[in-house]
Amino acid sequence: MVIRLIAARFAITLALTLAMSPALEVAHAQGDSNGCQNGFSPGFRSYLPDCRAYELVTPPYKEGFPVLSEGLSADGQQLLVSSFGTFAKPKGLGLLGQAYHISRTHAGWETSVLDAPFSTFPTYQVQAVSPDFQNSLLFARSPGQTWEDVYVRPSGGSFTRVGPGTPPGVVETGLNQFMGASDDLSRALFIDESPFGTDESRLWPGDTTVVGRLPSLYEYRNTGNSEPTLVGVSDGHTVVNGEQLAAGKLISDCGITLGSSPEGETYNAISAKNGETVYFTANASAICGAHGPPANEIYARVGARTIPISEPTVNDCTTCVTVSRVGASYRGASSDGSKVFFTTDQELLPGNSGMNLYKYDFNASAGDRITQISSGGVDPEVQGVARISQDGTHVYFVAKGVLTSAPNGNGDHPVAGGYNLYVGGTAQGSPSFIATLSFADAGDWGLEDFRPVQATPDGRILVFQSSADLTLDENGTIEAGQIFKYDIETGALVRISRGQNGYNNDGNSNIYPAILPIQNYERDQPTARFTHLALSSDGAYIFFSSSDALVPQAVTGVNNVYEYSEGRVALISDGHDSASIEEHPTSQLVGTDESGADVFFTTSDPLVPQDGDSQVDVYDARIGGGFLSPPALASCTGDPCQGGPMAPPTLAAAVTPTVTAEAGTQPFGSTIAAKSNTKRKSKPRKAAKPKRHKRRRARVRKPVGKKTAVKGK
Repeated sequence: MVIRLIAARFAITLALTLAMSPALEVAHAQGDSNGCQNGFSPGFRSYLPDCRAYELVTPPYKEGFPVLSEGLSADGQQLLVSSFGTFAKPKGLGLLGQAYHISRTHAGWETSVLDAPFSTFPTYQVQAVSPDFQNSLLFARSPGQTWEDVYVRPSGGSFTRVGPGTPPGVVETGLNQFMGASDDLSRALFIDESPFGTDESRLWPGDTTVVGRLPSLYEYRNTGNSEPTLVGVSDGHTVVNGEQLAAGKLISDCGITLGSSPEGETYNAISAKNGETVYFTANASAICGAHGPPANEIYARVGARTIPISEPTVNDCTTCVTVSRVGASYRGASSDGSKVFFTTDQELLPGNSGMNLYKYDFNASAGDRITQISSGGVDPEVQGVARISQDGTHVYFVAKGVLTSAPNGNGDHPVAGGYNLYVGGTAQGSPSFIATLSFADAGDWGLEDFRPVQATPDGRILVFQSSADLTLDENGTIEAGQIFKYDIETGALVRISRGQNGYNNDGNSNIYPAILPIQNYERDQPTARFTHLALSSDGAYIFFSSSDALVPQAVTGVNNVYEYSEGRVALISDGHDSASIEEHPTSQLVGTDESGADVFFTTSDPLVPQDGDSQVDVYDARIGGGFLSPPALASCTGDPCQGGPMAPPTLAAAVTPTVTAEAGTQPFGSTIAAKSNTKRKSKPRKAAKPKRHKRRRARVRKPVGKKTAVKGK
């Protein structure tokens, strides 16, 4: 199917470009030495694999500001980016951190601003965009308000108020931290904290979370709400410490967190399709000395039902032991919310000891919904989870115990006390051994999901980063870091960050590590799941970066993006972009789409004629891609070049603040008419990458100056 999709994309692109220019037919007939029919494109390079060609994605003019990639669409046709520059309409407003939508057309990539009109919302912040780029969620403040409200805007529709952002009588905006939403943004979750000391309380009426800056989880469903509702509440059947709680009562007054955040995991804690299932942790009563379970416990909120997960009822697990309570940690779920994984060292099933990994499956038979994943050993000593497949059929985890006597595909066995990588949830039931990692690879199984580990949606292919000597082609030397691919069906473990045809010591290096990008799985950025995606959905294409020259065209010590496919390594970036900004190379992998036909990366090197500056741009190395060069501007001399006389200046008409389809409701790609006839002086500002779990700051419109990226060759 992937091959057919790629072929169809190429055919459509070729047909459209051929129809644009008769001269192109000649170039098409001539082709090129590699037999690629897009050899006419100025973005074509013979060293690129799969008949790829470069396409400039970001605008050639960016006001000297860098552009940050925030998310990709699944089909690789749309990007969400942010910048301090105002390089798409409206222009000259000096927006502080503007969001832009970039989409591919038959003639090139077009940029439109994702904005709220100044007359309607002088303060705003885009919180999320749906993966299909059809809806956006934002906080916005109307003129005269001292707080922000929550709005949703469908593409082509008007701003619709979801609900207030601040409790009655509170001066400062509440709903401090946006935690995530369903893909269609119909269900949005937020966390705020209880007050501490003289802090003003931003908790909503009925919230009994005790003081001490403890988290409280809220949600909005659909639009037209008067206030958000609490998530971590009883459905009238929830039992805590032997007491059956009334419907609507908080399960813990010591705090409710999404997944196991803020310190831990939120992977698929909100089911993607419509957010019907939400997983949360109710904090133990010992944290604050108030009402709550005896240990941290995981629950699922499914519609109006609240279901205990880590301490299941007898109806869900007839053999579970729940007498002695020990805390549990949420480790992730399937994207549809039907399967959830957690760890605990409680003897949840008879005879289990030590830290174990379990699965709760809503689709399993009643009484049999709990399964031990880390089976096969007396004390598995599970260290953490590396990756869970989107469909929940496979889970990759690290344990110090020996859980199987069977070797991996290379004949190696698990080591007692070592960091053994396993895969569970397979048809045979018991875990399969993959490799023994090193302690330096601890980021592969960290509690918080910033792991250089990725898998195909069905979990068949795993790609991970390791500095351990895992394959025979590593010469038994200490490595700076390599990328490996594991195939469940064949059991093969291979190193993919290798030299093309053995080039440069076959990529073995103790100086330059190969880097797998860390994918953002956070639900607070639904589009971000394809940002830093490193492999296609079938595992046929894998992308990574390295400063080691793996092909003859690459310069050693310069970070480059590479492709691995069918056992061969090829160059994606141009091989010699040595520039950096604040010690970070400008050549970086952004991500690929599900098919692998589009792979996006940044570079400061101009790769097509219309890229006339030395600023960092986003490029797409697209299979069968490439556009025609823009027509050259006609030259002129003398008076005809001076143009006509200027028209006298006119004053803009006043704009009345409203929220209607005529003002402030333009779809993606439209012109948003909010302009000023007064030129503002600019003050330079420095873009800062937002940090997680910090106080949300509103995006306020202020004039900002230009900043030129520091570059060096």
